[in-house]
Amino acid sequence: MTAFNRIIFLVITFCIGANNTIWAGDKYDFCLSAADSMYLNLVEMADYAIASEDWVTAEEALLSAMRGQPANPANVLLLSNLSIVRYQQGKDSLALATINDALIMAPRSITALNHRARMLKNMGLINDAYRDYQTILEIDSSLVEPRYMHGIIALSNHDYATAHRDFTKLSTIAPDNGYTIDGMAMYYYYTGEFDKAIPYFAKLLNNNPSIENYSSLILCHLFLEQLSEASTTIADAMKLYPLEGHFYLHRAYLNHLYYRHNDSDNDIKRAIELGIPTDEANHWRDIIRDSMKIK
Repeated sequence: MTAFNRIIFLVITFCIGANNTIWAGDKYDFCLSAADSMYLNLVEMADYAIASEDWVTAEEALLSAMRGQPANPANVLLLSNLSIVRYQQGKDSLALATINDALIMAPRSITALNHRARMLKNMGLINDAYRDYQTILEIDSSLVEPRYMHGIIALSNHDYATAHRDFTKLSTIAPDNGYTIDGMAMYYYYTGEFDKAIPYFAKLLNNNPSIENYSSLILCHLFLEQLSEASTTIADAMKLYPLEGHFYLHRAYLNHLYYRHNDSDNDIKRAIELGIPTDEANHWRDIIRDSMKIK
């Protein structure tokens, strides 16, 4: 539901409450004053501007709407959207101040808390974002995306117990959701349970054959020394992404495991040609050399 439609809903609700009747065929503006109509027109203008990523027009329209009706309770939604508009323009500090204003007006607004959490995360303020996600879950523990983000941040902080609780909860309330599958895959990957991560990465690949998902699945196979599976997955990945250097690094390690050391070295050189930084490529060389010493 767009911001404009949400506000139309609020206005219709108000109108029904005012006279307890809404007649078939009547438009929502039958009970609106001129100021209300102007407010809604400006919100609609902002909504279309946001959809077309015309951030300057969207900002002007939202500000005009709120100046015209500063006491309108729907301004919480407008402030929330305004914070996103300002963030998209690179006005990070102003965007954060704007969403803070929205939350002063409505401290339990899940929409505003979600917007601020995403903004804080993108600004690198991970622990602050984590606290917002925690607050959201205290308000409504059934929300999927906030639960996922809460778990991912916990995982990045090595709080594996919290991450496990979050992803287990997701498995109960939304077992087939993409966030759930990704969360479980990442949890098992980062806790070294690669055999358990593989089915989840395979599901992710079915829906989204991205470079990242291929890479994660390949690494799981390599860590478990499942050479045939790794070889097949690398070949599939290279068909889709023939110029992706990371897959050559993966194949270099696979070739090392097959004792094809010249092929391994050639793959690392090819990865560098395709844009992999030399430091990263040398790191893989070091991994291969250390593995050879162990053997």
